[in-house]
Amino acid sequence: MKNNKIIAFIGVTLLSGSLLTGCLPPIHQAVIGPDDKDSNQANASIIDTDNSNVDVTPAVTDPVEPDDGNTDNSDNNNPDVSQPEPDNNDNDNPGFTADYSATEEDYLKFLNDETEAMVSYLYTDYLEFEKVYTYSDMLQAINDAVTEEWGDGRKITEVDYAMIDCGNDGYPEMALFMTIANGNYDPLYEYYIFKFYNGNLLIIDSYNAYYRSMGELNIYGVFYTYGSGGANRGYESYQRCNKDGIHEFIYSVSIESDIGEASIVGYQIPSYIDLPEDYPQYHETAGNIICYSYSFEEYSYENDGDDDYYNQYLDQFIYVFTDRQGKIVYPDEEYQKIYDQCGFTITDFEGVNNIIDGRLNELGMEKEELLNSFTEHYVIPNWQVIDTFK
Repeated sequence: MKNNKIIAFIGVTLLSGSLLTGCLPPIHQAVIGPDDKDSNQANASIIDTDNSNVDVTPAVTDPVEPDDGNTDNSDNNNPDVSQPEPDNNDNDNPGFTADYSATEEDYLKFLNDETEAMVSYLYTDYLEFEKVYTYSDMLQAINDAVTEEWGDGRKITEVDYAMIDCGNDGYPEMALFMTIANGNYDPLYEYYIFKFYNGNLLIIDSYNAYYRSMGELNIYGVFYTYGSGGANRGYESYQRCNKDGIHEFIYSVSIESDIGEASIVGYQIPSYIDLPEDYPQYHETAGNIICYSYSFEEYSYENDGDDDYYNQYLDQFIYVFTDRQGKIVYPDEEYQKIYDQCGFTITDFEGVNNIIDGRLNELGMEKEELLNSFTEHYVIPNWQVIDTFK
């Protein structure tokens, strides 16, 4: 796991790399795509073992193209009528078009080694960017990389797959969920998301989870992380793969309890702030104040160690303080002066919820897409076992 000072300070462990600020790289044409076979051809060699009793939204197998108001859609569901595929090119990359006609059967060809997939997400765990893999090659590459990193006999012990709907647009993507273990240590968990573009299958996003930093992927392509960053620290974060296959950071919150307000925020004061010599490191309220630190920007490991970037990153945090009973409290005047000088934003839960709503609106998301198994069970993907290994 990568380390950096902001993670060590506030316990917000982010499970993947920096936010892709542009578009998917223009590498789609280099992918070795699937053979031209009937997309509804049966795939008998897949083990269709349902290990979940949860009903989820079924995969779309015959999608209807979106109506822009200018198209005659009377024959949209007639397979004999050729319909233009909608272009989801929101990233100024000509030709970046998802294959909306791709079905579950098309994705399952990869699991039978009948087609290959290229890695298009730069920070994909244990796989090389822009490299093409069959399913068997992918498993071998992950096992080799895990052995090199851990050296303790861990390997893939189970692979599950599920159809999900990234961005809740009605078109299916495939997710793989891998358990990596050796029987002695806590398992690692890896998630990979696949999507077809221009007839080519790409691995467009990945996430991981492990002891003290658990996570789960929901049916909308949102990855929820939760865990402990220390004895008195907890955190949650939300990231997602959107409908266009772009990795996006939504927000995170770190919860610091049983520590006074000065020590909570004091060590996050930017380096350009000149603190008074008598600025306290602890406060008489220590043990009574809980601080919630919200971030709406994903930390960039590429800029780790850059003070200018670090200070800019700190400036965007939103803080909420409560007492141990959950009542909103605000800093004393002497501390508020420092916080104002730093540019810290201190609000209440209503204020931060309004900011979260604005973030979701910016990303074109509904609140429902943030649901996880702790809130609504139906958002758990219908994971089905593909392979088990001893």
